[in-house]
Amino acid sequence: MQQVTLARRAYFSAGRRLWHPGWSEERNREAFGKLASPHGHDYVLDVFYGGGIDDDNGMIVNITELKPVIAQAVQQLAGRFLDCEVDYFSTRRPTVENIVNFLWSQLPQHMGTGYLTRLCLQETNRVWVNKTKDAMQVTRSYEFAAAHRLHAPQLSAEQNQELYDKCNNLYGHGHNYGLEVTVRGEPDTETGSIIPFAELDRIVEAEVFEHYDHKHLNEDCPEFTAIIPTSENLARVIFDRLQTRLQEAGYQLSKIGLHETQKNYFEVEA
Repeated sequence: MQQVTLARRAYFSAGRRLWHPGWSEERNREAFGKLASPHGHDYVLDVFYGGGIDDDNGMIVNITELKPVIAQAVQQLAGRFLDCEVDYFSTRRPTVENIVNFLWSQLPQHMGTGYLTRLCLQETNRVWVNKTKDAMQVTRSYEFAAAHRLHAPQLSAEQNQELYDKCNNLYGHGHNYGLEVTVRGEPDTETGSIIPFAELDRIVEAEVFEHYDHKHLNEDCPEFTAIIPTSENLARVIFDRLQTRLQEAGYQLSKIGLHETQKNYFEVEA
């Protein structure tokens, strides 16, 4: 039987503070940065149930029945300051990862002919978490600007123009690249995070921004003297750089996504 997936979206707002009561203020500030101060977010939750279609009613899950179930789970968090108003977070940091784990525990694993297959919780337009039964991934997005020229040296000028069109412009052209970095794992019991964002930011700064931000890839980046700086190649090079650094630090890179324009997107997976 074919599996079909149903998604239902919900919204809620909550306050929090990322703070470990057993640590000094200095250590908390170092670990959590600005998130160590009280603040709040407008969260977007997507709930996914997958399964076969019931022949009698044509549905996986009756949305009329699903809506109050999701609402009940969300209402336990909505409008609350998570650290002190939700028991689950009395011993856990209310990171987006732990919030997802809480919501997963509150939703039925089976409804109708469907099973809970995934949750996606977006905390900001830069941070979101995907959880399935077997894995969790956190994604953080970045933006950098760079120029490049697409030109294959083995081809004639006419052939390059035909192949790359405007992207073969002699002086190059530029993009605001959108980069999404996805790390998989389980939240650390102390920090509540798969990877502290401060650490991920430092790695991305060193491996991406210092090498490519406000650079001409053909002229300023030695790795592109032998390969054409297409976005496919740029995505692959960035993935390799980040994978090496994250592995050295004890983390698992799952994938990177590179938005060249609003229309063009490239992805490299482990």
